[in-house]
Amino acid sequence: MKKITNILSAIFLLIGAASCSSEAPFSEGEQIGEGRLLSSALSVELKTDEKLVRATPVPDVNDFTVDFLKADDLSQSVKSFEYGSMPEVVTLPVGDYIVKAYYGGDYGEGNNAAFDKPYYLGQSERFSIEKDKIKDNIGTIECKLSNVKVTILFDESLANVMSDNSKVSVTVGSSGSLDFDKYESRSGFFAYDEGSTTLAAVFSGVVDGDSTSETKTYDTVQPGVHYRITFKLHAADPNDPGDINPGDPGNEIKIDAGIQLEDQTGGSGVDVGVGDDEDIYMKDDRYPEEEDPEPDPGPDEPTPDEPGNGPTVTAEDPINLEEWNLVPKEIDEEHPYNCVLNVHSDTGVTGFTVEIDSPKLTNDVLTGVGLSSKFDLISCLTAEGVDVEEGLIGLSLPVKDQVKGQNDVRFDVSQFMSLLGIYGAADHKFILTIIDAGGKTVTELKLRTE
Repeated sequence: MKKITNILSAIFLLIGAASCSSEAPFSEGEQIGEGRLLSSALSVELKTDEKLVRATPVPDVNDFTVDFLKADDLSQSVKSFEYGSMPEVVTLPVGDYIVKAYYGGDYGEGNNAAFDKPYYLGQSERFSIEKDKIKDNIGTIECKLSNVKVTILFDESLANVMSDNSKVSVTVGSSGSLDFDKYESRSGFFAYDEGSTTLAAVFSGVVDGDSTSETKTYDTVQPGVHYRITFKLHAADPNDPGDINPGDPGNEIKIDAGIQLEDQTGGSGVDVGVGDDEDIYMKDDRYPEEEDPEPDPGPDEPTPDEPGNGPTVTAEDPINLEEWNLVPKEIDEEHPYNCVLNVHSDTGVTGFTVEIDSPKLTNDVLTGVGLSSKFDLISCLTAEGVDVEEGLIGLSLPVKDQVKGQNDVRFDVSQFMSLLGIYGAADHKFILTIIDAGGKTVTELKLRTE
């Protein structure tokens, strides 16, 4: 607690001011154009709420800095004190003021982030200092956590199979970054930049013998909030397209990150849904729409009488799915080439991804026609999260509700064939991964140009 104000001295000051003449209320020699503020006119209160483990010790308000700032120019500090050492009476030039009280905010050289460095901030309402008068009340200044707090935890299932040199690198907006190793128990604090609200957590290390690097993100970071992130092993689901990476074994998601949010401002207005029992799952960099690892259930599961056999894929002439298909050199309106696959599902399609494996059709080439080497017909997103709906529609490919929940889908890439001939001889694979309630089918359409 701040030291108790000397009430008697304050009373004598008030009596003395009232008894003097209006022309010279202060003693001779004092500057004209000044007023006074009693230290008892303000109080500093720290608002905080530490409900979760690994709480950060809170400072004594007596150690807070109190700045008297010109109200019309908050960069101009007229006087500054440590709150616990303020004089009984503060003399200030006539004018309008705001008092700012704060603690912390010094992160060190070149980085606006540090461990165990909370920044508390509060300020008064605007008030006036009048000539030859004493200000005896400007109210309580409530100081709250004003930077972003992050704690990293590792679930036991992951901690038992991750290497000792594994780490999570956390970046908040443009503030800087901190590395949390496997045994780091401290919380990190990041300066908050208005308009720069993304938290990125990059796990890197060896998991169960495999070198792993995964980025998880959360997009709506606020100051005064504790973000408690728990990394755990990913439970692969065969019905979840996010777990499937055809042609790219070993690059599947291995780790999930769940985030819990806690208002650290003493319930003073940050809406984070405090009290929710379950984690909010962070987005994965390769599947930006996947906020919840639970797959979309899609249509109802088949009953015991209708078990469903998974999707089937058949080809129209001249395509033969069992061998390489030669694409004619000349393909145009006068010489069309039919390249159609028909997909059937008893229960309705719930996932449909396409990967193009071709030495000629690189990502740069495909980007030029509004596509990518890997995309999802239901979400119309690439593996990098880019929307390619316009490009898919331009090639007359089915998208979204034309695929999701449908029993029959016609995958017609005839319009795409002319592009193959432009780049000369090569082998091209179109790898289709199709999912329904009955299972998963992976089909390769193999085309050769000469």
